Amino acid sequence: MQDSQGIMSHPSALPKLPGMFFRSLFTVARNDQAEAAATTVDNDYKAPALTQAQVGRYKDAFGGFVSDVPLTLMYCLAQRVHLAQMLDEAFPWPAPGLVHVSNELELHAPIALGQEFLIRAQIKLPARGPKVSPRRLRPLFTVEFWQQDTKVVTCVSQYQVMPKQATKPNKSRDSKVGNALGEDWQQLQLWQLEAPAGRAYARLSGDFNPIHLHPLVSRWFGFEKPIIHGMYMAGRAQAELERAYQKPVQRIDVSFKRPVPLPAAITLWQKPAADNSSGHYQICGAEDHLQRLEGSFTLQSE
Repeated sequence: MQDSQGIMSHPSALPKLPGMFFRSLFTVARNDQAEAAATTVDNDYKAPALTQAQVGRYKDAFGGFVSDVPLTLMYCLAQRVHLAQMLDEAFPWPAPGLVHVSNELELHAPIALGQEFLIRAQIKLPARGPKVSPRRLRPLFTVEFWQQDTKVVTCVSQYQVMPKQATKPNKSRDSKVGNALGEDWQQLQLWQLEAPAGRAYARLSGDFNPIHLHPLVSRWFGFEKPIIHGMYMAGRAQAELERAYQKPVQRIDVSFKRPVPLPAAITLWQKPAADNSSGHYQICGAEDHLQRLEGSFTLQSE
């Protein structure tokens, strides 16, 4: 049964990440080659409120945030929703065979600490089957966070289904480089990321995907070294943008282009709009200048 806003009256409790990561290993047996038309999967959950301590730990890990509750922190909760939906029998692909390719977060109303979330989640599943190009296998996850009758945040994430035969990631292309962006781009920050950064963010976010944690396991997935979480980089970008403008970010999106093996030296670039109300950003290698991720942002108005 649903109310007038479409939120279920009795949503299920959102499971915690560690147990779901273990259960996701059993999804590798799924018959993801079966032919099926495009469809949608809808789920509703409830999740405990954020606490001041949780928000404080996240802010302290990055520094620079002006937002009361950083948008990129909300992805940590959205990721739990994604994995819960991937474990649903209606989801056709193995959860470990998905790569996060893009994300968009938008704040609609202030997030209240101490107030639980009602979550409305939907996956748009593309048509699939032996004749469908692997490039078209990109399920789209939309997660709406509600507090009482108010929608506070929307998170839209796209994943790429990787073929089971693929054992190594594609080699990086050398097309987009940081030192060929022109005068409109400004360098905001240079970061030195050490090897333990992935483990530290895993403890902060709850994302213990093994490709971020240990070289022996990351090699099994085709990476010579552990790679930092993509949303760690997006979180640092949001923090630095808020530090630079001294305004909270209202909306931020990101497309992940290349992994960042640890340790690494990384530069953040931005290209602001004429009125400084929005802009574009990207993160590149400080030494090879290859683009790791790119996105856009909008600041909250006065």
